[in-house]
Order: sequence, then structure tokens, then C-alpha cells
Amino acid sequence: MSAPARSRVPARAPARRAAPPRPRPARPRLRVVDPAARRRAVLIRRAMWVAVLLSAVSVFAIVAFHVVLAQGQLRLDRLSERTAAQQARYERLRLDVARRSAPDRIVTRAAELGLVPAGQATFVATPPPTGAAGGPADGDGPTSPTLSRGWSEVKAHLAVDP
Repeated sequence: MSAPARSRVPARAPARRAAPPRPRPARPRLRVVDPAARRRAVLIRRAMWVAVLLSAVSVFAIVAFHVVLAQGQLRLDRLSERTAAQQARYERLRLDVARRSAPDRIVTRAAELGLVPAGQATFVATPPPTGAAGGPADGDGPTSPTLSRGWSEVKAHLAVDP
């Protein structure tokens, strides 16, 4: 007889330990993207960048303006100091001129130079010029007779050196 028939049953593999399940990250909820909302978000983001850029440029411009203003103030202070010094110098010179032009000072200085006081002053009166007819000479008024002559004749009198 033959050997008893063995049933063919697959042999079981030794049981493996099951790995603990990994926690899955929470998936964000999916939503439908609205193109208009996306455009608005992009526009808002650009507007924010423009606002930040404008703020930075404005701050820079304000600082630059302040620097120019401070430099102008320093120049103005220097000019004010120079003006005050020149005004003080002007006042000193005016005082010096006033002292030197005082009548007592002039008399004293004239005596030092050897000048003497003048004597009695005599005034001489001259008769007015008369023409051939006994009226004003060559003219029709109190002007000089040379004014009625030509320029070349008058110029010769003016060019004469004393």
C-alpha cells in the first residue's frame, strides 16, 4: 500500500509583527480656486509692496530734505555771525570817524600842522553881466552865454588844464 496521501496545504509563513500605522499629515481642505479672488489677492500683494516701497522712498526723501535744511541752517548761522561782526566793525569805524571829525579835534590837528585861524572874511559882490543893450548878454535869460554857442567852441574851454 501506499503512503497516506498528504494534503497539500501551503505552509504558513511565520507571522510578522505589524508596523504601527504612521500618522498621516492632515491634508488641507481642498477648495475651488476662484480666478477673480486670485487676481484680487495678487493685486493686494502688489499694492502692499508698492506701499512699502513708497514708504521707504518717502522716509529717504524726508531724511535728505532734513540734511539739506540742516546744511542751510549752518550756512545761515555762519552768515549771521559774519554779519554781526561786520556790524560791530561798522559801528567802531563810525565812532572813530565821529571822534576824528569833531570840531575840537579838527582845530587841535590843524594847530599841530601849523595852520592858523583865518582873519576877517570879506565878501565881494559882482554886478550881473550886461550886453551891448544893457540887458542880459547874448542870451535871453540868466544862463551862461557859452550855452548858446556851438559844442566845439565850448569843448575847447572845458579841455583846458589849469
